[in-house]
Amino acid sequence: MNSVPAVEEQQANRTYLVGAFTRETRESAEASLQEMEQLCLSAGLTVAGRELVRLRTPNPALYLGKGQTERVIETVRELEAPVIVFDQPLSPVQMRNWARRAQCEIYDRHGVILEIFSRRARTREAKLQVELARAEYALSHLAGMWQHLSRQGGGSRLARGEGEKQIEIDRRRLRERVTRARAALEKITLQRALRRDNREGTRKVALVGYTNAGKSSLLNALANARLRSADQLFATLDPVTRRLSSGPDTTLLLTDTVGFVRNLPPELINAFHSTLEEALEADLILLVLDGSDPEAPVHLETTRHILNQLGAGEIPVALVLNKLDRTADPGRAEFGLRSLMKDTDRVFRVSALTGEGIPQLRHELLEGAGNGAGAETGAGAEKKAPAPVDHSPPQ
Repeated sequence: MNSVPAVEEQQANRTYLVGAFTRETRESAEASLQEMEQLCLSAGLTVAGRELVRLRTPNPALYLGKGQTERVIETVRELEAPVIVFDQPLSPVQMRNWARRAQCEIYDRHGVILEIFSRRARTREAKLQVELARAEYALSHLAGMWQHLSRQGGGSRLARGEGEKQIEIDRRRLRERVTRARAALEKITLQRALRRDNREGTRKVALVGYTNAGKSSLLNALANARLRSADQLFATLDPVTRRLSSGPDTTLLLTDTVGFVRNLPPELINAFHSTLEEALEADLILLVLDGSDPEAPVHLETTRHILNQLGAGEIPVALVLNKLDRTADPGRAEFGLRSLMKDTDRVFRVSALTGEGIPQLRHELLEGAGNGAGAETGAGAEKKAPAPVDHSPPQ
């Protein structure tokens, strides 16, 4: 039998999920909403219901139209769900208006992803990066929304602000948190740069891709590593590097990086920039996709977009269609990606679970390492400077 506190916590986390779309297809919006439901579950929320609405244009005050808003609030009350989550990013004004009308806690996609990162962070660096991202997000959403943004302990409550004086106090506290987190991260970034300098001359390959595409499992299969891998979103936040070699003169470094997701909060991209620089320093990017997922084309497009944001768009890429064991027709999965692929992209079909295709991929990677900086793999290509990231705190 569940304890009373457990039942109360479950009730407090009952959530109604709202998605909306304008120009995109309903199928694409449904896929995004399904992904949002998985994000909610990863954040510890219980989805009691959901709906998807079409908009002509978003309402500046509520995002949804007046009639749609009233219907959502009525449904939420019937379901006794104290939390409403929107699949789209909301403005501070929209969040405030929804909180007042619905008398519920309001989250958007960015807030939920930040909560997941907070739960997954294990190392000091990851915790600092999440702290920076959450403080910057809180600063941008502070006015009129809540006064104490720190979420120590259980529950899912965010306390609301109670006046301009308190808001100014909270703004100062948040800016202090941002400053402290940045200072600590700068020291870690310098240490990471020194480690990279020590690896100079060794070919580097970065595993990049959508969350839950199987990057950690692939690294385990390629390098006989023993990384934690799990069938969940954002299971890995910290970059992990393993050495792969077939002799003293044939060595490369494989690095697993944090996974991406559509509409990744810009605060997280900024905060994790030092971690994602591992991709910028790579001679080759293995862009890992779940070949069994019908949304793989969207995942490829999202990943390429974020790589371009980071300044890594010109680094040579090899596509790795993972989870071959779950795919009835691997050729069809590849065909669906053709329109998004570059002429220089190579494609490998593998299953990190069964090992199918792994020997060939490992051989190709080591061949590139043994041949040195080759034009085909791009190791000898001139690297672009990292894209500048605006680290100034939101006003």
